[in-house]
Amino acid sequence: MAGWEFPLNRLLSAVALVAMGWSVVWLAHPAGLSRSDIRPHGETSSLDAAVRNKPVALPRAVNPDEARRWRRKTWADENGEIKPGSLRAAMAQRLEILGQVAQRGATRFAGLDPAEWIERGPRNVGGRSRSILIDPNDPNHLLAGAVSGGIWRSTDGGATWTPAADDMKNLAICCLTRDPQVPTTIYAGTGEGFFNGDAIEGDGIFKSVDNGYTWTQLSSTASWDNVCRIAVSPVDSNLILAARRYGGIYRSTNGGGSWLQRRPAQGSFYVAFDPTDGTRAVAHVLDWDGGVGDWVHRAVYSQSSGFSWTVSTGLSGVQGFGARLELAYAPSSPNIVYASNAGDGKIWKSIDGGQSYAIQTAGSFHTGVSWYANPLWVDPTNPDLLVTGGYNFVRSLDGGQTFTQISDGYIMTVQPHVDLHAIVGDPGFDGSGNRRVYVCTDGGVWKTDDIYAASTSGGWQNLDTEYRTTQFYGAAGDGPTGKIIGGTQDNGTLRLVAGSDTANLTFGGDGGFCAIDWLNPNYTYGEYITLNIHRSSNGGASASYITNGLADAGVSANFIAPFILDPNNPQRMLAGGARLWRCPNARAGVVLLTWQQIRPTGTDYISAIAVAEGNSDVIWIAQNNGEIHRTENGLAVSPSWIAVDDNGSANPLPNRYVTRIVIDRDDANVVYVALGGFAGNNLWRTTDGGATWQDVTGAGATGLPSAPIRGIARHPKKPAWLYVGTEVGIFATENARAAGGADVAWTTTHTGPSAVSVDELVFMHGSETLLAATHGRGIYTIDARACLLLGDVNKDGIVDGLDIAGFVRAKLGMDELSVSLDEEPVCADFETGTLEGDVAAFVEAMFQ
Repeated sequence: MAGWEFPLNRLLSAVALVAMGWSVVWLAHPAGLSRSDIRPHGETSSLDAAVRNKPVALPRAVNPDEARRWRRKTWADENGEIKPGSLRAAMAQRLEILGQVAQRGATRFAGLDPAEWIERGPRNVGGRSRSILIDPNDPNHLLAGAVSGGIWRSTDGGATWTPAADDMKNLAICCLTRDPQVPTTIYAGTGEGFFNGDAIEGDGIFKSVDNGYTWTQLSSTASWDNVCRIAVSPVDSNLILAARRYGGIYRSTNGGGSWLQRRPAQGSFYVAFDPTDGTRAVAHVLDWDGGVGDWVHRAVYSQSSGFSWTVSTGLSGVQGFGARLELAYAPSSPNIVYASNAGDGKIWKSIDGGQSYAIQTAGSFHTGVSWYANPLWVDPTNPDLLVTGGYNFVRSLDGGQTFTQISDGYIMTVQPHVDLHAIVGDPGFDGSGNRRVYVCTDGGVWKTDDIYAASTSGGWQNLDTEYRTTQFYGAAGDGPTGKIIGGTQDNGTLRLVAGSDTANLTFGGDGGFCAIDWLNPNYTYGEYITLNIHRSSNGGASASYITNGLADAGVSANFIAPFILDPNNPQRMLAGGARLWRCPNARAGVVLLTWQQIRPTGTDYISAIAVAEGNSDVIWIAQNNGEIHRTENGLAVSPSWIAVDDNGSANPLPNRYVTRIVIDRDDANVVYVALGGFAGNNLWRTTDGGATWQDVTGAGATGLPSAPIRGIARHPKKPAWLYVGTEVGIFATENARAAGGADVAWTTTHTGPSAVSVDELVFMHGSETLLAATHGRGIYTIDARACLLLGDVNKDGIVDGLDIAGFVRAKLGMDELSVSLDEEPVCADFETGTLEGDVAAFVEAMFQ
């Protein structure tokens, strides 16, 4: 049975509906449902919600083009550039700050104790992963590589996972390769190179000689930003080939000690040795062809152990910068090599070891974006059985001539998540007793115990338990209830509740900014891409769109567009696209809910919004191009706006993407502005409402790294305690109000959300709990207490009022103490001399 086909009449119908203002969403559908779900904006469709416990609407879970463009904007400097090695330099600055921390010892700073970070998960939703290895000597021992979450280990066949290499300088794992001669030697290539602009920059190749327990960077590769594939000769452990996004194919003859470029190219995404012959190899290269005026993808082959390369005939010119060729040897018959291009559904086959190729089929398994998702696997026992795909998996039993779709997943489903990146067979795969195959996707890791029988109706098993690699864009938390809502890359908007690190799906597709109504936490808010805001009225169990009247939604807004609840009135929402919008009744029914434009179209999309606590008239907004504007009559029907920075006559700050604005909760004249860009001077402060500005990034070993800042949080009780989430972790200061910006001193930690991009940093409302949403390691929380906990004097395992009582009795020689103390934590703020809670009650009782 061939794979599903897309009828032209349905495409034309969809185009017509889009023209009429309807939204057409292509779905990974459960059995029995149509592949397209057509609905007006804001309305939902029927679905097997009982089976999947997910929203009835299924927004598209594949938006890599839009994601890469948006994230690159936040990385660029004022010249629109991202200098090579920027992330590497920022990581080095971070290590310098850590050196200062180590000198003074692991102490509490700005209320943070490095040992008190709590991983909130989710434990059941993995993030984008492109590689997995199975130990040939122990099939229960697995290593998986997440593209922004590092290397993870399982010792129980994928049932659970733990981090395997948190001490690595870079967590952007693109590929893992095992030495076939010495299986305990493993190489990890860092930095995705598949055109996705949200790819985290790498730091070369890391090597392990103890089966992945410790890792050392190959210094010869320290300047490499992307490593797509690594191949080790089947007969010589010192001979290694590397496919690099920039530069083509490189070769080492001394185990990675040094390298030579052997096939120059704009890029190479794949390289492999013949599994039985170390002299033969195949690879992909990307070149500019002046003759056709386009980028072309080519298959090349080597018969000299990778020393020289020749373009293969029959597969020398797949055009388009965004295409991609994936290659695979047939292990049982290595003269057979396959090539796939999932974007247009083509398969080529070579019967002479990759020297020439012939087309097998065209267009029958077009399932996704080839440049982003295009794995290919050949059965090691049957050269005619192959599995490939892009959006979903397809299987061929006749050498790529026909295909059957064998997966149909979405988010948090038993079927593999959409966007497919790797297929790896168990080392013991024999086609009869062992048919186990593992796969990596945008949603983590899956397996099937029988790749011959796996289908859209069954045979798959999710392996994401404890694989905490979710990539968040935004999050919000409610302190009293402990509820957290977070928006993710390709894994929807998720809900976590107090006492649990297992998430449930509130809404599908990509997520983004989030908010929780603190007066009624049953109302939670999230968004699908480009300001498609959705609302839940049942605590995040499900949600639906509230975009009727929000004209910029889905049309004119950033991929991840800002929206906030007014801190003075949780029923008032502000949302930014090309214009600024206000919803005065966010809890109202969909029919009654209204949106009002309160600022016309600007020179760029709005990127940040803030409202002053205590005064809803004071609103600040910022744009992608660095412009900043404020109003002092924000509640008016048509507020008047003042240019704080217009990139012209008023231009106090660098013209970079503004990621966040924070107005001080005690003094609205104090405002912090965070910028994107791998450049310095990314955090600015005004104390006079924007008339003058100070750069508060600090200096030297106590200054912030030159990296994008993605989140800012001011401590609820300490105006000088400030926290920032950056591309390289979290940093904190206790003197954010220092008169000289260079005097602001920052520190960081090697625990918790370290060495990972922190895309959101907020205090859970009504608490001193700091919430960090990372892009690759899930969510963390920590109690940033403004007061110090006294010790457990009576050694009962609880720090409470009884400890103070016991201490005073002992000091005064008292046998009895008649004072009523509850068992809440005892706090004393030694900086201000203020006594809180039981301490205050006790002292008052003592001196009555």
